[in-house]
Amino acid sequence: MRKVEMLTKALRRESVDRILTWDYIDNEGILAQFGGYDRSQSYSFDDLIEINARAFKNIGLDMTRGIYDPVNHWMGGKIENWIRFFGVDPGDWAVEQAGGTAWISRRPFHDLKGLEQNMPNPPKFEDVREWFEPFIKRIKEIFDDHDLVWVGGVEGPVCDAYTYTDMELFMMAVFDAPELIAHIMDCTGKFSAYIAQIYAEHATSPLMFMGEDICGTSGPILSPSFLREQAVPRWRWIQDPIKSRGYAFLFHTDGRYGDALPVIFEDFQADGLHPIERNGCNDIYEIHSEYPNKLLFGNVCCAETLPRGNVYDVEDETLELIERLGPDGGIFIGSSSELHDLVPVENGATMYRTVHGYGTYPLDVDKIRARRHEIREKLSIRRN
Repeated sequence: MRKVEMLTKALRRESVDRILTWDYIDNEGILAQFGGYDRSQSYSFDDLIEINARAFKNIGLDMTRGIYDPVNHWMGGKIENWIRFFGVDPGDWAVEQAGGTAWISRRPFHDLKGLEQNMPNPPKFEDVREWFEPFIKRIKEIFDDHDLVWVGGVEGPVCDAYTYTDMELFMMAVFDAPELIAHIMDCTGKFSAYIAQIYAEHATSPLMFMGEDICGTSGPILSPSFLREQAVPRWRWIQDPIKSRGYAFLFHTDGRYGDALPVIFEDFQADGLHPIERNGCNDIYEIHSEYPNKLLFGNVCCAETLPRGNVYDVEDETLELIERLGPDGGIFIGSSSELHDLVPVENGATMYRTVHGYGTYPLDVDKIRARRHEIREKLSIRRN
C-alpha cells in the first residue's frame, strides 16, 4: 500500500499496515548521511527537494511538510513573500541568520505610527496561484516517485501578523490600534487561504497543516476571547477549502495549550494537533483521553530526549507512544516539533526505526513491553 493511501485510511481510523512517521527535519547531518547532501556544493531548489526526499526515504520518514535548506533559512523566504505579495518596501527589511536560526533584524517601523505608514496590501489570488501551483505540482511529482507524503502547509494569520510587526508591537496594537492588527491579519489570513484553496485543487495528500504559534511555555499568549473573535473566523478561511474536499486539517502550535485547546478543538474544530510539546508543557495521554477522536502528531521530545538522551531513551519514549496510543489509532509519530541540528543522527534514525519495527498492526503490546523492560537499565534521562 502506498504511503498516501495509508495516510488516507489512517485519518479515517481505518485499518493500516503500521503507524506512520511524521516530522519536519532541519538536520544537516541527516541530509548528509541519508540524502547525500554536501555543503561544499551548490544546489538548485529541485536538487534540494530530491536530497530531502532521498533522506526521508532512507531514514524511514513517511510524511513531512517542509524542505530543508541548510544554507538559506526559511525566514528569508517569508520576507520575500511579503515583498512579492504584500507590496512591502524591500529596502527596509533585513534578516540575520546564525546558529541554525534566523530573525528579522530590521523593519521600517518601530512604533504604531510607523506601522500605520507601512501596512501590507492584500494579496491577489492569481499572483499566489502563479507562484504556488508550479511548486505543489513539482513537489507531488518528486514525492510520488519516492512514495512519500507531502502535507501542504501554511502560516497561521496570527503568527504571521506578529512576525510582521514583532511581538511587542503586536501586543501593543491589540489594545491601542486593533484596526491595524485586523488589517494585517486579513492580509496574512487571505494569503494562507489562497494557498489552501490552490492546494485543495492539487492536493498531494488529504491533509493540510497550519502553523499558528499562539502558546508559550506558560500557556496561551492571547486570551481565549481574542482567539475566538479574531483568530477563529480567519482560521476558517483557510480550513474551509480543505474541509470542503473531505480533507483533514492539522493545527500546530508550540507551547502549553491550556485554555487554547478547547478553542482549537471545540470552537474551530481542527481534526488534529501538532506537535504536543513535552518538557513540562503538555501530556499527550491526557489530551487523547479528553479528545479521543482527534488526530495527534508528535511527540518524542526534541528539547530533551532526542538531543540529550541516548538511543535507548529515544526508543523507550517512542515505544511508550506506540503502546499507549497505537491501539486506538490516530497517532502519527515524530518529534515534538522538529528534528533539528542538535539531535544526533542516530537518535533520529532510532525513533523512526522503532516505529517501523514495533508499530506494525496488529500491534504486539507484549513484545513492546518486553523490549521496554529489556532496555530499562540502559536509559539515561528517562530513568525517573
